[in-house]
Amino acid sequence: MAEPGAVAGVERGRPRDPGNDAAILEAALDLFIERGARGTSIEAVAQRAGVAKLTVYRRWRSKEDLLMAALEHARNPELEAEATERSVEDLVAFIAGLLSRPRFRALMARVIGASVDHPQLVTAYTERYLRPRLETLPEIARRAVDGGHLPPGTDPAVLQDVLSSSIAFVLLSAEQEVTAEQIEHRLRSLLRHIGYRT
Repeated sequence: MAEPGAVAGVERGRPRDPGNDAAILEAALDLFIERGARGTSIEAVAQRAGVAKLTVYRRWRSKEDLLMAALEHARNPELEAEATERSVEDLVAFIAGLLSRPRFRALMARVIGASVDHPQLVTAYTERYLRPRLETLPEIARRAVDGGHLPPGTDPAVLQDVLSSSIAFVLLSAEQEVTAEQIEHRLRSLLRHIGYRT
């Protein structure tokens, strides 16, 4: 049985080199951030990774498959670890720290920009990466209501709206530098408007 992503009939069964895989995925991610999906090619990724073009094609059928794998490779394990156990305070601090990283902001801007020419890439990223994380918010909101931090009857979707609007604001902001403190201040201001209190 062919390995996932392998091109049928090409060196079937040859063991994959994890070092090559990591180098290819990191090169793909770097080029995606630098040039966007349109400006990234299999040839450029192979050259940046220092491998043959055929080495890349043995692992991923298309540029879109490769970029999706690169985005998955870049995921932050901290966000996944016990996500439903986070408090609103934990979430605010984590998101502020994440959005203050220029590389992460550049990556998210490229993902959004790919929606016109590569909608399947954005759809896959949303389904595999964003949706599972957003699904943790209702439980976090419920605990905040039970703990008296949010008003009784607060719709968990409001928490998602607050976080999403802040993320969009940072990504679309013309500011070149934004600190975690600035982002956290904005998040807390918005949360206060929906009745959140520490």
